[in-house]
Amino acid sequence: MPLTLFQNKKDKQTRASIKQLIGFKPKNLKLYKKAFRHLSASENIQFTSQKNSNERLEYLGDAVLDMVIAEIIFKKFPFKGEGFLTEVRSKIVSRKQLSFMAIKIGIPSFIEVEDVLHKNRHVMGSLAGNALEALVGAIYLDRGYGKTKSFVYKKLLKPHIDLDEIQNQYINYKSLVNQWAQKHKKKLVFNVIKDKGDSKNGKFKIGLEVDGEEICTAENYSKKNAEKICCAKAATILELSPKT
Repeated sequence: MPLTLFQNKKDKQTRASIKQLIGFKPKNLKLYKKAFRHLSASENIQFTSQKNSNERLEYLGDAVLDMVIAEIIFKKFPFKGEGFLTEVRSKIVSRKQLSFMAIKIGIPSFIEVEDVLHKNRHVMGSLAGNALEALVGAIYLDRGYGKTKSFVYKKLLKPHIDLDEIQNQYINYKSLVNQWAQKHKKKLVFNVIKDKGDSKNGKFKIGLEVDGEEICTAENYSKKNAEKICCAKAATILELSPKT
């Protein structure tokens, strides 16, 4: 069989597999192939020092996923405040939860990675979560925001996340961040960036510093709640999740 015919047949099979995975037909197949290509299996892009891995798509997908989840829970819980919404989103996009959903929908079978890594289940679970974010980035570039939201809701949230249940799972993010800081000997400092009386919207604006570097900010009418929101954001940034 000529190489071009073999390649066309292989691409046809790959396209069909991805369609089954995401729920609709992919257009730019190269994007999806790249989404599943780990750094260990990638090559240099011609005339650059960059690798053709999924890392850039993972970066984009992380941001898009945050936006999609934020919209879904914003509409799901119309009377809940910012602190609640931030906490629920943090639970959904935690490393542990992303890896769980990625494995459930079969992402590991698509990942292109060094053979030695395939044997490590823990590593593959982590890589699956990263590849899921890259896939979200690929869908967004290929089919737009609407199809991306459809994939996230129909393939990830609806079958694998009970939004009514997850709102009852309280996580003390401030305690979680403090435990992380103590373990790694990091200094945490909350700063009042804007006092309630100085702010136009009447809210406190709090910043959280780790070893002198601000990693996130949050606003709320209550200083205590602003700190809670800040810690929920920090937990996502630091990739922290409770052991339970």
